[in-house]
Amino acid sequence: MGDLFLEGSFANMRALEEKFGLARGNDFRYLQVRDFVRRQVPSFPRLPPRGIQDRVISRGEVGEGRVSDIYKELMGAEDTGTEELKLKWEEELGGEMEDGLCADALSRVNPTATCARLSLIQFKVVH
Repeated sequence: MGDLFLEGSFANMRALEEKFGLARGNDFRYLQVRDFVRRQVPSFPRLPPRGIQDRVISRGEVGEGRVSDIYKELMGAEDTGTEELKLKWEEELGGEMEDGLCADALSRVNPTATCARLSLIQFKVVH
């Protein structure tokens, strides 16, 4: 999706036509793509900050040590912890929660599940 942005802003139709050699007359398709990107990117029309998935995918090279590189990238990602999740829960529930309750709920997601699908459902409910 980053190819749709030029100099940090969403490109106009003419710029994309030049960049990708598109035929004229695709204005409606451009508007469809623009609307999709607008709904998916909170910072639209500005380019969103690169996430960890962007850094991993953009590396592109395949070969020896690739898995180690991905592992290092993932382990180097900042851990958001449970504080943000706790604040969202408190806002939704309209009250304060005990310290550690959120971390305790997250720690119980995987061990109590009997299958991967149930674990995923629990994870989504908690988040």
